[in-house]
Amino acid sequence: MSSNGFWNLFPAPKYLQMPAIGLDLSDQSVKYVQLERVSGSYSVKQFGNKAIPAGLIEGGEIKQKEKLIEFLKTIKEEMGQDFVVASLPEEKGFLSQIELPDIGEEDIRNVLELQIENYVPISGYDAIFDYEIVERFKSKDKAGVIVSASAFPSALVKDYRDVLTGAGFKLLALETETNSLARAVVKEGDNSTQMIVDFGKTRTTFVVVSNQRIELTSTINVAGDSLTNAIMRDFGVDFFQAERIKKEYGFVKNKEYEKFFNSLLPVILVIKDEMSKHINYWGTHMVKSGGNSGEIKKIILSGGDSSLRGFSDFLSYQLRLPVEMCNPWINIMDFDERIPEIDLRQAMVYSVALGLALRPFVK
Repeated sequence: MSSNGFWNLFPAPKYLQMPAIGLDLSDQSVKYVQLERVSGSYSVKQFGNKAIPAGLIEGGEIKQKEKLIEFLKTIKEEMGQDFVVASLPEEKGFLSQIELPDIGEEDIRNVLELQIENYVPISGYDAIFDYEIVERFKSKDKAGVIVSASAFPSALVKDYRDVLTGAGFKLLALETETNSLARAVVKEGDNSTQMIVDFGKTRTTFVVVSNQRIELTSTINVAGDSLTNAIMRDFGVDFFQAERIKKEYGFVKNKEYEKFFNSLLPVILVIKDEMSKHINYWGTHMVKSGGNSGEIKKIILSGGDSSLRGFSDFLSYQLRLPVEMCNPWINIMDFDERIPEIDLRQAMVYSVALGLALRPFVK
């Protein structure tokens, strides 16, 4: 994934294009990773995962600025590093493909400023946006340019900037979670169309990537904790017991585990149905409309709860597509040459942070 894509909101001067810590902020945790070059490859210099006190961030919105600043100060002290590339919450952003007249690249931003509110539910005055040229086209009837524009409420972006700089960080860039995720798990040079499903604790994000570009994203508030809550409700156990049951029994349909399978099934079906909806939409509106992107060839699972036993097999059978677990090291190191500092299953939780940390090294 190109580092010139979405959300180069705070571009640093060339002399500041240096290794930085990737900082992935969510409602429940902050994950960070720092990479360094070693013999033509990369190694992990440091990493960490800290729980964020409840109520500081809710639904991607910062609710208690001063308390979050104080919390991030302790993280900064632990890291001993100033420069960061940080994520913005995907559920608060909007992505849209926009067809413009055949204008020069120098005019695109000005035109979008006047038209952006026609495509996203934010006024141009209240939005901070970035864009990427998808293609230029020319026919007998008309010529034009298609751009992929991404927008966030300016107040939200400024809140994230303020808490990070208030904690003493030097912010090199803010970037969408999906851009960082795709940079980490889509192999560089792979132009096929694929869907990434980031199955986290509190939300699941669906991302269609084609020709190394993010084409479609959406988020739902059904995820790993929904599975845990189902077990708690159906078997009368506490959260920690439910987590243990989920990891031990997984999502496997046999006589021994059938009651656990049936408990998780309604949640899994919501995820499957959402994936099916996106696959059908893509095939109907994007491929058949004559675009350059092909049909979705495979599904990549990311996020801590995506490794649930039986989950990938069920999705593959239901959707009739190959489903594989993500490899967030795919653009960072070769397993034949070195052993990662974070094992693969744990690294899946760090996919966004790894993509953020990789950003300063990518052209």
